[in-house]
Amino acid sequence: MKISGNIPAKERKKGNTNPYLQEGLIPSIIYGGKADPVMIAVDKIQLKKRFEEGGFYSKIFEVEIGDKKEAVIVKSIQRNKVKHNPIHIDFQRVDEKTRITISVPIEFLDQELSPGLKQGGVLNVVRREIELSCLANNIPEKFVISLEDKDIGDDIRLSAITLDESMKPTIVGRDFMLATIQAPKVEKEPEPEESEGTEEKTDESSENTEVKKEEEKAAE
Repeated sequence: MKISGNIPAKERKKGNTNPYLQEGLIPSIIYGGKADPVMIAVDKIQLKKRFEEGGFYSKIFEVEIGDKKEAVIVKSIQRNKVKHNPIHIDFQRVDEKTRITISVPIEFLDQELSPGLKQGGVLNVVRREIELSCLANNIPEKFVISLEDKDIGDDIRLSAITLDESMKPTIVGRDFMLATIQAPKVEKEPEPEESEGTEEKTDESSENTEVKKEEEKAAE
């Protein structure tokens, strides 16, 4: 089972979490498996480093609580409604036999080799990640899809990805869409507006014609 890094933590007591937040720690809990839940507080700076590495929700981390270590994945993060900073984290305890549900990011490569994109087409990404069930010892970091030879009108579906037998998409029975190569949008040129000056000139010309006819009639 691949461990992607460690997260320092310490045990905490149930109750008011503000003192931990003021100390630069994030109140959290570890649950799952046959062991009892453990209430902890994790180091905010170390957690931020792990988050910035990418693939945060599809990696296994080792939470260090003193001399004890727990292999976990991040299940959810609760954030402050105003500042949006983390205020609580749920970790799920895992081992090699644990089946988990995670979201794996999709990366589209070789865009410069796509005939459709070369012609000015646009890559319309429908899904940027795939939610699937897999074993904790077989978590894909990401799925890579090549756009080589993809032309305008082509679509990329789930079948473009080779999944291991232990990996099962949570959406079953459908070869769902991941992306399409769309034709470039052609903006319609606006129709020329009639000039107000021309209309005024036409009206004036008509008026002069009528006056001329009346003068000719009077002279007869």
